[in-house]
Amino acid sequence: MNLSLEVKKFINSEHVGEYVEIVLPAPEVPERVKRKKPQKAEDEPAAEATEPIASEVLAGETVKMHYMEAGSGEPLILVHTIGQSLYTWRAVFNRLSEYYRVIAVDLLGHGYSDRPEMFGYTIEDHAESLRLFMDAKGIKSAHFIGFSMGGAYVTQLAATAPERLGRFILVAPGSISPEMPLAVRMIDSTVLGPVASMLYGVRTVETILSQCFFDLTCLTSEVTAEYYRTVSDGPARRAIRHSLHYFDDAALNARLREVEPDVLILQGGEDKWRTHAQAEFYHAAFKNACFAVVRNAGHLLHEEKPDKLISATLEFIPVAMPGE
Repeated sequence: MNLSLEVKKFINSEHVGEYVEIVLPAPEVPERVKRKKPQKAEDEPAAEATEPIASEVLAGETVKMHYMEAGSGEPLILVHTIGQSLYTWRAVFNRLSEYYRVIAVDLLGHGYSDRPEMFGYTIEDHAESLRLFMDAKGIKSAHFIGFSMGGAYVTQLAATAPERLGRFILVAPGSISPEMPLAVRMIDSTVLGPVASMLYGVRTVETILSQCFFDLTCLTSEVTAEYYRTVSDGPARRAIRHSLHYFDDAALNARLREVEPDVLILQGGEDKWRTHAQAEFYHAAFKNACFAVVRNAGHLLHEEKPDKLISATLEFIPVAMPGE
């Protein structure tokens, strides 16, 4: 499939993609509340009893996750970052599907997946939704590629359920940093977040993307429009704001040495959002890690240099031959 057809397919992913239902865990229920029974007489002490609060009877919410799937072989799941959709994988999806069973997902609250209000949007919650997605698809184990903050969701899954992962690749991993544009950091603000998300227009998206590319010829009006398409509604912006606000990777970073699956870390040599020191932190923290720099690439290296990501993936995740 040529590149123009690949891009056209991803632009129409709402219609050509598929959906799977998952059941989110029920909200945590506080201990039973205590109430006092009415007194029978003035000198008789009230007896304490307990009654369940209303939320105890709530079941987990059923939501739909949107995804695209192609190819055969070992599963390879692609996970985007906050504020994106599976559109970001348009240049590598079909080519990777020549070697693997490739599945690109829209995280909850993003793309064309549901935007549940009761979902926590923490690292742990997003990682759990990926596990539930795998269960719904009948996937016992898969390789992963996680981009930017989406890599934390993959890493969390590797830390808590290592049996569900083969190998995984982190592209430009990290959290919110001072190097990120003010528009992103404002959305994370407790005070200014709601206002900043309301002002998250197409020009803001274009400004953010311009800082993610080294080669600005990759940034076209069509790319900006497709990025904006899935973040233009209120519930999507709420999901982005909560995902940024509740992105706390301190506990996860403290456990990186415990992660068993092999990991490859890739970073663009011209990445304005990630420093070399940040990449070295992850390289040193993981027990079984490899690290490579992709020259002449910015933060969105998989969009700028798809050939580099594909070749690195094929080298790091050997393609299983039929019968193996």
